[in-house]
Amino acid sequence: MKATLDGHPLSIDRPSLAAALHAGVTSAREQGRIIVEVFLDGQPVQGDALGEPSDETLDAQLVEMTSTDPTSLVRITLFDAADAMDSSQDEHAACAEMIHRGDIGAAMGALGELLSTWQAVREAIAHGGAAIGQPLSEFASGGTLDERTEALSKQLDDLKRAVGDDDLSTVADLLEDDLRAEAGLWADTLRHIAEGMKQD
Repeated sequence: MKATLDGHPLSIDRPSLAAALHAGVTSAREQGRIIVEVFLDGQPVQGDALGEPSDETLDAQLVEMTSTDPTSLVRITLFDAADAMDSSQDEHAACAEMIHRGDIGAAMGALGELLSTWQAVREAIAHGGAAIGQPLSEFASGGTLDERTEALSKQLDDLKRAVGDDDLSTVADLLEDDLRAEAGLWADTLRHIAEGMKQD
């Protein structure tokens, strides 16, 4: 079995996916890069097969890995997250409107999707910093990122409390005003950080 990273052959000590990935990750790390795609005989390797690769002998002929500069990948992720925040402003308002008109079932479904979007943003910040080996707050002006994170945590706590109390009027107000505005501020902050990471 052969293994390559960005088209360059790798030396592997045994014909297993785990061995090939280990060689690829090690080589990529030495170059300051991270692996973003893995193909086994032309088929993408994903999910558990990638997260917990087998060390059993494979009949496959070729493991192909592609790497990228982590900073570029994080910048793309942040720009995508900023776009998602922009889009979510209307979604926050729409969810609040569902509550106002009494369509609670649909509103709770929409609320779940909004919370997933916010969670994805939080993960983008945490994972992005880990990927490049330094906090993304270093690319934000002053304490902007810390300020946004603190404000978001408070608003999400208020939202959770209102949902728990079945206080739908407060839930709607938080969505329509506080969190909708916060989404716009986060979009600006994420783009600012991504621009600050731009390499010459």
